[in-house]
Amino acid sequence: MNALTRLSSKYWPLFRWIGLAAAAPALWACTSRTLETPTIIPQSVETKTITQKVNNNLDLLFMVDNSSSMSPMQDKLLRQLPSFMKAFEALPMKPNLHVAVISSDMGAPSDSNIKCSTLGDQGKFYSQPEGSCTATTITMGDTYISDVDGVANFTDPIADVFQCIALTGDTGCGFEHQLGSIDRALGADGNGPPPSTNVGFLRDEAYLGIIMLTNEDDCSAASNTTIFSLNGGPQNLSNPDGPITNYRCNGGPRGGHLCQDPSSANPTAYATPPLTPPGDAAGTPPVLQLASCEDNESGSSALIPVSKFVNDIKALKPDPDNQILIGEIIAPAAPYGVGWFPASGANELWPQVLHSCGAAGDPTVNPAPGVQTATDMSFGDPGVREQEFALSFQDSVIGSICDKDYSESMNAILTKLLVFLQSSCISDKV
Repeated sequence: MNALTRLSSKYWPLFRWIGLAAAAPALWACTSRTLETPTIIPQSVETKTITQKVNNNLDLLFMVDNSSSMSPMQDKLLRQLPSFMKAFEALPMKPNLHVAVISSDMGAPSDSNIKCSTLGDQGKFYSQPEGSCTATTITMGDTYISDVDGVANFTDPIADVFQCIALTGDTGCGFEHQLGSIDRALGADGNGPPPSTNVGFLRDEAYLGIIMLTNEDDCSAASNTTIFSLNGGPQNLSNPDGPITNYRCNGGPRGGHLCQDPSSANPTAYATPPLTPPGDAAGTPPVLQLASCEDNESGSSALIPVSKFVNDIKALKPDPDNQILIGEIIAPAAPYGVGWFPASGANELWPQVLHSCGAAGDPTVNPAPGVQTATDMSFGDPGVREQEFALSFQDSVIGSICDKDYSESMNAILTKLLVFLQSSCISDKV
């Protein structure tokens, strides 16, 4: 089964890199129109000049997860970026580009040492050289790539510049706020304007592409949340929220997911994944397979509802259905299973959402049939909230974090963006 899921109300062919450049002129070619002889009424001749302006402005925001497990997956993305950017360079009408990079780190306020700062990066653009790169060549003081009307704020090839800033590292908070970081970076969250370093990136008339790379589901919570704290309780299952682990983002009484338990007495009921194994959890360690998981918008979740992020981003554009593309490289939202494993230093089993893709033989990978096997160190937890976010937009592309490489996913995203940039031709008779 193809690991790439294309979900949109419009279907477009998947071009290969070489085909994109070859087919590009057609994207800007206007269909021929009929020139009709006008009916002239004496004394009432009217002449009109119609001027068409092609909108080729494109703002691209990349959200790259910078938590501790992301290094091998960031490397796979970096290998695709040169081809991705060169495809824009090869177009007969080069788009006016803004390109920026943010991390998933928005901090996690806690009363315990969870190795997260309180505020994180707050959606600020990454603009410093990363990895082996020593200089971005971006104009000093600028925080994103800009190439508009032939005027660029960098001197190295754009593909090299993009690679230089796109490596966000692996020291970010493990409670990732992917959607919250995007919201804050664009100033869409209702908490004031975007960070001062981000001002000028988002253009009202431009198309907006948001591209995410992450291997865990979104855990965006309010800045005053207590979900990352012990709140006076112990670090074990007797705490009402359970021990402080990533499972709090998914299950427990304030978890971000609602799922059905097909083996339970009420298989169609929705509930948050449990802290302790129910009677129908089987195996060693106990595993509970759940189904039809979705964002918990019941009011019980400590996380910000996905619908808020959708509304925030759509409000940025007058015509969001035709101006916004969401591209995600995430872990499949299904299968969804919970396993209970011995906790270090505690005489009890703690719950963990099983990886929906990963290495064969890894006990933390869901044993359900058909789980995608990664051939490298890639793995990921079900991206339930992230998938729901993408599917709320008319144009979206969802690929798997466990793919051997991301060429197919990036191809699909690029193809969609090129369709956005096609010229809007006169449709009526002239």
